[in-house]
Amino acid sequence: MVVEEAGSGPSKRVGDRCPQLQEPLGHVKKSKQQVSDGFTVKAMMKNAVVRGPPLAGAFKERPTKPTVFRMFYDRGDLPIALEHDAKGNRIAWKTIEDGFR
Repeated sequence: MVVEEAGSGPSKRVGDRCPQLQEPLGHVKKSKQQVSDGFTVKAMMKNAVVRGPPLAGAFKERPTKPTVFRMFYDRGDLPIALEHDAKGNRIAWKTIEDGFR
């Protein structure tokens, strides 16, 4: 069995350390918060909560429209070829003389 000495622990509870900052339970102020738009006179009031801006939708996925490039790409009908050489890969455009048509 351990016996605690009288002066070893805190003399007051943790909540009693700053009594001037705490209000009695019966006198709690209930401030009604007012929601307002930004940059208005109401937004400067003490109990005002400023509503944020609406979402712009910049990151919302948008469906792609079919294009002529997509049609030619899907058919494999683009007038280009890849040239593989020692310097790297390059795009070589096909012309009518090369057999494009």
